[in-house]
Amino acid sequence: MPHKSQPPPTGRQKARKRSDDLHILLVDPQDDLVRFIRQAVGGQRRLRLIHSATAAEARTQIACEPADLIFVADRLPDGSGVELVRQLSQGHSNVQIVMVSDHANMDVAVAAIRAGVCDLLALPLDQAQLSACIQRVRSRHMRDQILTNRIGRLRRLCRKLNQARLDVAEQVDVLCNDLVAAYQELASQMQHVAASGEFSAMVRNELDLEQLLRRSLEFIVEKSGPTNAAIFLPGTMDEFSLGGYVNYDCATESTDIILEHFADVLAPKVIEHFDLVHATSAETVCRWIGDDVTFLSQSHLIAFACRYEEDTLAVITLFRDCSDPFDPTFVETCDAVAPLLAASLARIIRVHHRYLPDSFETGGDVDVDRISF
Repeated sequence: MPHKSQPPPTGRQKARKRSDDLHILLVDPQDDLVRFIRQAVGGQRRLRLIHSATAAEARTQIACEPADLIFVADRLPDGSGVELVRQLSQGHSNVQIVMVSDHANMDVAVAAIRAGVCDLLALPLDQAQLSACIQRVRSRHMRDQILTNRIGRLRRLCRKLNQARLDVAEQVDVLCNDLVAAYQELASQMQHVAASGEFSAMVRNELDLEQLLRRSLEFIVEKSGPTNAAIFLPGTMDEFSLGGYVNYDCATESTDIILEHFADVLAPKVIEHFDLVHATSAETVCRWIGDDVTFLSQSHLIAFACRYEEDTLAVITLFRDCSDPFDPTFVETCDAVAPLLAASLARIIRVHHRYLPDSFETGGDVDVDRISF
């Protein structure tokens, strides 16, 4: 009777046996080969032999407990040994398979090699030949175990290295974004400093109001490019009067209407808004300029107040067609010009004795003729 296969071991026993033992599966309907192999491996505690009489039984055994070495007879009750070898080698690439044949010849050897055997033994078996075959398989098994462990270790290291690479790449992206933000901030500050220095040098010693407004408009138009621009000065009763303007593309008959409307509607809104106004959509522009000059809705608008301490000394407005938008760097220039122009206006007022020490009234009467270009 064929030797019955043992029940599959538990996971822990299976792991221990896989590392300590060499599992041998013998697929042969006869018992003679079983006894012969047992004699060859007898006394070797780290070898374990399991016998299956048929190909079906061998497949079941392999599914429950993989083997390291399989001896397959070329003739089985339920199929060809060569076909079983082909199936086992395809599904278990790390198993060593030895074909045992009682009529070994060149054709059998070629078919066995193509099926995936690592050795071919001819019956009757020689004790020394069988022992040498098992020893070769043991050596290959130990080498494969070392390589498998090394590959597993390398895979774990690769996963760690890949995770480290992803972490470093993420940190590099963050650093690059920080550097870009820092560069943009530095460029903005440099733009601000350059504009401040240039404008300050232009108006530093200017004590004539008309010349100050003229120089300011010239500087603004030079930095912005061709544009409509106007400076409004605060008057009495929270009203604004026109201090100077540049007409770029407005019709002559509509210029006075636009400037008067800006003095009455836009300027009072700007002084209540602390930040610079940069309107680029028709809806936003209409909200700032009101409904009376809606024909300007397709324009881009910049407006800002020039404040000295807590007092507004001027409001500057610029607008032009949306097909020629203002450069973002020009907004930085406006932010730089506003406090410097306010300081220059305050200095002129002090020189002309129009500064009240206790409370500098925004509504102080500043009479100035229009300055047009």
